[in-house]
Amino acid sequence: MNGELAQVITLVAHGNYFLGHAEESTIDLSGNSTFQFVNEVKFVRYKSTLDKKGVLVAENVVDWFDTLRKSHAKRLWNIGFAWDRTDIAEHIAVAFSGGSPIAIQVDMPKGFELWYPLWKTGGQPQKPWFVEYRGLAFGYSHATEQMDLTDVKNKLRFSISLAQQFAGRPGVDLSGWAETFAKALHLLDSKIADAPYHPDMLPASGFSSAARQILAAAAQAYVFGGMGSWNDLGFEKPELQKEYEEVTKILYQAVKMSILMASNSYSG
Repeated sequence: MNGELAQVITLVAHGNYFLGHAEESTIDLSGNSTFQFVNEVKFVRYKSTLDKKGVLVAENVVDWFDTLRKSHAKRLWNIGFAWDRTDIAEHIAVAFSGGSPIAIQVDMPKGFELWYPLWKTGGQPQKPWFVEYRGLAFGYSHATEQMDLTDVKNKLRFSISLAQQFAGRPGVDLSGWAETFAKALHLLDSKIADAPYHPDMLPASGFSSAARQILAAAAQAYVFGGMGSWNDLGFEKPELQKEYEEVTKILYQAVKMSILMASNSYSG
């Protein structure tokens, strides 16, 4: 899964748990897998998009969560924006740093804040990333209305099955990818559903088994990377290429929506 997206999911999920449990004095995510390559993370609030400096709010996740609680923040949301570029498809853009159209929304007592992740390299090889979350105030919510998770699971199952069937077809010969999608389908029904690579995105409580299954399956089916990924495929036959592109678009949209619905389903 895209590392920037995985970290947003983690902050939203654990942030909601923290806000909903006053007995928790702190939640430290420095050991979370989504921060393993991060040298530094900070949270800076800006007055507008023209503001070049901003005001530092927190220099770590612990302090940011504490600031949100003291500000009486109500809830956090994973925000996935609509894609409006025509020069590159979204499922290709997400393979690059800054390519994911995402943010964290914080519901405040009077209005909303969006915190946009900005990742830059420059640290040591083991931890090369410097991450800044840039906050802007809004008078309206950007959160997508929650869908029934049964419907979400069905849509995800259909899209993954479609990709699996395409990968396993004679003449396509993508048995390795068919196996990847088979694993995703298994996670959709698994009693113990942990997402690959980032199994600690969700806290131990607050999310239903369906939400965990959906997130795990979507993470397994998140095959949209650079060289060597599903995005890197191509076919000589025009009809196969067209079908591949259609299957990929359906799969990406289902995976994106599933991640949003699962990560935003915190229930206390």
